[in-house]
Amino acid sequence: MSWYEGLGIDAKIILYLADKGKVVRRTIRDETGISYAAIKAALERLEDEKLTKYEALGDYRDTVYWSLTEKGEKAAKILAELDEFIRNE
Repeated sequence: MSWYEGLGIDAKIILYLADKGKVVRRTIRDETGISYAAIKAALERLEDEKLTKYEALGDYRDTVYWSLTEKGEKAAKILAELDEFIRNE
C-alpha cells in the first residue's frame, strides 16, 4: 500500500496500522522502508497523543505489538480521506 509522502511518517504509520492491525515494529520497518529509529520515535509520539497503544507478549514480554487506539482509528479514517483527496483530485 502506498500513501502520499507529504503526509509524513506519523501519518504513514497511522495508515499502515489501520490497514494491518496489530504488528511489531520490525514488520513496519520491513514493509514500509522507514528506519527503526524513526518508527520508534513516531510510535512514541503517537502513543503520547493516545493514537497508538502497545501490548508486550512472550515469556519475557519481549515481543511488543503496536496497534491503533479508538482515537487512532478515527484519525486514520480522516487521514485516508485526505490521502485519497490529495492523490485523486
